[in-house]
Amino acid sequence: MAKKSSKDFTLKQLLAPKYWLTWLAMGIIYLLSFLPWNTQQFLGKYLGLLLYKATPRRRHICDVNFEICYPEMSKEERVELTKQHFISTGKGLFETFTSWFQSPKKLASRVEFNTKEVIDRTLEKGRGCILISGHFSPLDLCGSLVTLDLDVHPIYKRQNNAVFNWVMEKQRKKVYSKMIERSDMREVLKSLKNNKAVWYAVDQDYGRKNSVFAPFFGRQCATISHIGRIAKMTNAPVLLFDYGRTENGYNYRFVEVENYPTDNDVTNATIINQLMEEAISTKKEQYLWSHRRFKTQPVKGDPSPYER
Repeated sequence: MAKKSSKDFTLKQLLAPKYWLTWLAMGIIYLLSFLPWNTQQFLGKYLGLLLYKATPRRRHICDVNFEICYPEMSKEERVELTKQHFISTGKGLFETFTSWFQSPKKLASRVEFNTKEVIDRTLEKGRGCILISGHFSPLDLCGSLVTLDLDVHPIYKRQNNAVFNWVMEKQRKKVYSKMIERSDMREVLKSLKNNKAVWYAVDQDYGRKNSVFAPFFGRQCATISHIGRIAKMTNAPVLLFDYGRTENGYNYRFVEVENYPTDNDVTNATIINQLMEEAISTKKEQYLWSHRRFKTQPVKGDPSPYER
């Protein structure tokens, strides 16, 4: 059964006692979003270290991912990278708070963006474009910041908690002219027809039914297969949206994806995974290593590598 959208709930329903703790959390998050950037980064570091200590399961997932993707790493190096990943995640939580409750203009001076000509040249073709990216810790904030230069329509997944989802949708609609629930293909096609940029994060495991298997860091990995099909159907250009946190702010760039799509789903998925590998290589600690990227196995019934 599909998750309800926030519009399926009345405000009276969302004010029920079972949601009071969530509303309290949202109030705290709202206040934290006003803190100066340097203060947020400082607090985010220690929040990340707290999460590192408090979530052994996630530490294990990170360690398994590093063993698979970087077999040359020593145990000590994996531990250190895991710790840096959690620090980045803690900072990313504060960045998410800011993206929800503050205007992106507030951090415009901290943004480095030098590939506007790429997106301008792409949209001049009049077919819209498909942006693809990975899940890095400043995802929400960098997505908000990119709207300073581009009308982008992000694909999103509804959340289980009704209040959380309501706030997310309400606040994001202040930044994005349109958001598209990930199952709504009609709206994707409409946005591309209207020469808009549709943004997909393409690097999560959505299960066997929605994926093909393609190499990711040398290991067969369930990879979404419909990006190439959409590009082929609409003739929309595909751009890599590469973004990240820097010492004093953020940078992002657009890169044209050449020789894409092909007629083969596995080849298309392989190209996407190679692009993700390249994006990760410059900022390993910012990537979402705590996601079970290799959960679905090529041979049905084979155990997940994350099982202890």
